[in-house]
Amino acid sequence: MPDEQQQPATKADLQALQAGLEAADARLETRLLEAMRDMQTEILRGLERFARGNFARLHTLDTAGAAANERLAALEERVLALETRTPPR
Repeated sequence: MPDEQQQPATKADLQALQAGLEAADARLETRLLEAMRDMQTEILRGLERFARGNFARLHTLDTAGAAANERLAALEERVLALETRTPPR
Protein backbone atom coordinates (compact mmCIF):
# COMPACT_ATOMS: atom_id res chain seq x y z
CA MET A 1 0.00 0.00 0.00
CA PRO A 2 1.56 3.34 -1.05
CA ASP A 3 2.19 5.99 1.57
CA GLU A 4 -0.16 9.02 1.41
CA GLN A 5 2.85 11.36 1.60
CA GLN A 6 4.20 9.86 -1.63
CA GLN A 7 1.05 10.38 -3.72
CA PRO A 8 1.17 13.07 -6.43
CA ALA A 9 -0.87 16.20 -5.81
CA THR A 10 -4.04 16.63 -7.75
CA LYS A 11 -5.47 19.88 -9.10
CA ALA A 12 -8.00 19.82 -6.27
CA ASP A 13 -5.14 19.50 -3.75
CA LEU A 14 -3.35 22.48 -5.30
CA GLN A 15 -6.55 24.54 -5.39
CA ALA A 16 -7.21 23.74 -1.73
CA LEU A 17 -3.62 24.71 -0.89
CA GLN A 18 -3.96 27.96 -2.85
CA ALA A 19 -7.25 28.78 -1.09
CA GLY A 20 -5.60 28.13 2.28
CA LEU A 21 -2.66 30.37 1.38
CA GLU A 22 -4.98 33.15 0.20
CA ALA A 23 -6.96 32.93 3.46
CA ALA A 24 -3.74 33.06 5.49
CA ASP A 25 -2.57 36.02 3.40
CA ALA A 26 -5.83 37.86 4.06
CA ARG A 27 -5.55 37.22 7.81
CA LEU A 28 -1.95 38.49 7.83
CA GLU A 29 -2.94 41.58 5.88
CA THR A 30 -5.72 42.29 8.37
CA ARG A 31 -3.34 41.89 11.31
CA LEU A 32 -0.74 44.08 9.60
CA LEU A 33 -3.25 46.85 8.92
CA GLU A 34 -4.42 46.72 12.53
CA ALA A 35 -0.82 46.93 13.77
CA MET A 36 -0.14 49.87 11.46
CA ARG A 37 -3.23 51.71 12.74
CA ASP A 38 -2.16 51.05 16.32
CA MET A 39 1.31 52.47 15.57
CA GLN A 40 -0.23 55.52 13.92
CA THR A 41 -2.47 56.05 16.95
CA GLU A 42 0.50 55.81 19.32
CA ILE A 43 2.49 58.29 17.24
CA LEU A 44 -0.42 60.74 17.23
CA ARG A 45 -0.90 60.35 20.98
CA GLY A 46 2.81 60.99 21.55
CA LEU A 47 2.72 64.09 19.36
CA GLU A 48 -0.36 65.34 21.19
CA ARG A 49 1.36 64.92 24.57
CA PHE A 50 4.46 66.68 23.24
CA ALA A 51 2.38 69.53 21.80
CA ARG A 52 0.43 69.92 25.05
CA GLY A 53 3.66 70.27 27.03
CA ASN A 54 5.09 72.77 24.57
CA PHE A 55 1.86 74.75 24.57
CA ALA A 56 1.97 75.05 28.35
CA ARG A 57 5.60 76.16 28.21
CA LEU A 58 4.91 78.72 25.48
CA HIS A 59 1.85 80.01 27.33
CA THR A 60 4.02 80.56 30.43
CA LEU A 61 6.60 82.42 28.34
CA ASP A 62 3.92 84.53 26.64
CA THR A 63 2.38 85.43 29.99
CA ALA A 64 5.74 86.38 31.48
CA GLY A 65 6.61 88.27 28.30
CA ALA A 66 3.33 90.16 28.37
CA ALA A 67 3.93 91.24 31.97
CA ALA A 68 7.45 92.38 31.12
CA ASN A 69 6.17 94.26 28.07
CA GLU A 70 3.54 95.98 30.18
CA ARG A 71 6.14 97.08 32.73
CA LEU A 72 8.47 98.25 29.96
CA ALA A 73 5.65 100.28 28.36
CA ALA A 74 4.92 101.95 31.71
CA LEU A 75 8.60 102.82 32.14
CA GLU A 76 8.82 104.17 28.59
CA GLU A 77 5.77 106.32 29.25
CA ARG A 78 7.32 107.72 32.43
CA VAL A 79 10.63 108.44 30.67
CA LEU A 80 8.82 110.12 27.79
CA ALA A 81 6.89 112.26 30.28
CA LEU A 82 10.18 113.28 31.90
CA GLU A 83 11.81 114.01 28.55
CA THR A 84 8.94 116.13 27.24
CA ARG A 85 8.34 118.07 30.45
CA THR A 86 9.32 121.70 30.17
CA PRO A 87 11.83 122.75 32.80
CA PRO A 88 10.62 125.19 35.46
CA ARG A 89 11.59 128.87 34.97
